Amino acid sequence: TTADQRSLIESKIRVLEGACPLVAPARDSRMAGGWEVLYTTAPPPSNGQLGPFVGVAKQFIDLEGGGYSNILQVGENNWLSAVLDASWEEWDGSLLVDKGGGEKWREAVVEIDDDEDGSAGVAGENDASSNNAFDGLMNMFGGQNKAKEGTDKTPDYGAKSWKVDFKTITISLFGFPLLSKTFPEDTARVWKMTYLDDDTRIVRAGRTGKASDDVVFYMVRDDSL
Repeated sequence: TTADQRSLIESKIRVLEGACPLVAPARDSRMAGGWEVLYTTAPPPSNGQLGPFVGVAKQFIDLEGGGYSNILQVGENNWLSAVLDASWEEWDGSLLVDKGGGEKWREAVVEIDDDEDGSAGVAGENDASSNNAFDGLMNMFGGQNKAKEGTDKTPDYGAKSWKVDFKTITISLFGFPLLSKTFPEDTARVWKMTYLDDDTRIVRAGRTGKASDDVVFYMVRDDSL
């Protein structure tokens, strides 16, 4: 895709994200099951490319067991495949440390003018800074934010976001495992569920939790998994 095409797709995705009616999509039972990635801005191999081979990227989520698998299938008979197994938990808002390789993810982020599409950022990111600024201003004048008294100021990040921890990846040829690798401890990502319905799911995934390295995944339901 060209830069103009990516910008157009990004604007359309943001419109859909803005129409998400769910307060807590990450806790919705429809997260479970199989999904196929139709579009992503992620770099390889997360975009379905394994070396010189391009395949179909899929995902299976186990809500009850707290795990999921990223599945890459190449060829009509899936003669080449890669399966990444991982676990997930609700994200508490703590930023992760980028241990290298984040440049490709930041370069893959599509930037557009938010004023043009009317969309807002991920809930909680902008609110936290603006709330702190307002509270500080009120304190300077000896006042208090009366509207917030008795309320919980901590954003509920877990309602929309997961912290996912990579466990193992296995590459197979004609169904026979060729290579298996265990990831170093704390190899993690942050998933922000920005849209979910019966058949469609949009995720902003990044290496740290910052919007600056969030790539987008547009997925549709896949009952074959």
